[in-house]
Amino acid sequence: MVDMNLWENYRKICFIAPFSAPQWPAYAIVTAWNPASREVGIRRNTRRQRALWRVIAASPYMMAMGPCWGSSPDESWRESSLLLASSRGESIALAARFGQNALYWVEQGELWLLPVLMKGIPLHMGKIESHWIVRDSGW
Repeated sequence: MVDMNLWENYRKICFIAPFSAPQWPAYAIVTAWNPASREVGIRRNTRRQRALWRVIAASPYMMAMGPCWGSSPDESWRESSLLLASSRGESIALAARFGQNALYWVEQGELWLLPVLMKGIPLHMGKIESHWIVRDSGW
């Protein structure tokens, strides 16, 4: 069963980065922060994100393409995230390994919310550009 409140929060997303939304054919936006949407604190989240970087660096099938923040529209909440060049299946497996309920998938410029540990069906969210903010500060 899908926790509709949580799913709705995942739908209310923007991404903040010091670059425009990439035009690659397909990529994931993943995080290791706050597994299963349980807040664990900045120190633990930082360690988890470093572990995510290490797993990606050790894989011949994945490549981190840049950091960004996944954020609520009012920026009251945010999580460090990575743009990841990999297959959809590998991205889902990686997100599951780091305890994530869902991940964001971009294909042909279209943003999708994909369930990982949560039950549900993929949700089309429109163009990635409509969820993207280019900002240099904070990096």
